[in-house]
Amino acid sequence: MSQSSLYVAFPASDTLRDRIDTFIAATAREPGRSHVDSLDAIMDPFLDEVLHTYFTGPIDAVNAKGPAVNVILGAMKVISKAAHGLAGRLMRKTSVEEQQALAAHFAALRLEKDGQVFIGYPLTPALAERASLVFQEFADGQGEMKRLVEVMDGISAGAIENYLDKTVGNLELGRINRGLVAGARATIKKASASSVEKGIPAMDREHRQPVVAYFESLLLDLRPAT
Repeated sequence: MSQSSLYVAFPASDTLRDRIDTFIAATAREPGRSHVDSLDAIMDPFLDEVLHTYFTGPIDAVNAKGPAVNVILGAMKVISKAAHGLAGRLMRKTSVEEQQALAAHFAALRLEKDGQVFIGYPLTPALAERASLVFQEFADGQGEMKRLVEVMDGISAGAIENYLDKTVGNLELGRINRGLVAGARATIKKASASSVEKGIPAMDREHRQPVVAYFESLLLDLRPAT
């Protein structure tokens, strides 16, 4: 699948940036040693910042309240419990080889532009084009909810793939843990779909445009300025 220069990304906090950089540097400096503590230290801020970006971030941006917010926050709580539980079970048992693979994975998620570190993943060219068009339509007051939900479903699927699937894909899982991962993924996917397909259409009309603007602000173009 081809890749665009457009990413969905959020600015990493100083804490998350420093912990990722510490883990990457440690695995490079001492590749034969376990760095499980440095890896484990990443997971809570990483998961919390991902969840904030996709759930509480847009709500805070418009100070929204009401049924739509309850749907979105309910989905976030389900995802948070599943993701933190999975990370707590799996990361502290990683081998040296798995830690090397995870260091490469976090290095791929770590983006940098104009001196700012971001965490993100690339959109496919088709989704990047569609997202840019739909977001502009909403900015112009002409957006269609069905098209927005399709775009947000695509962005949500990308987050699951890059933040969950590609993370656990670096681990050698036994039968029990494979079952736990599959169960957690199904829970996260269902809750995410509920947030997008029920929460976004239920937003008050005056909140739709600023929420779309919030998600548009997450689009990061890594092409150098011309």
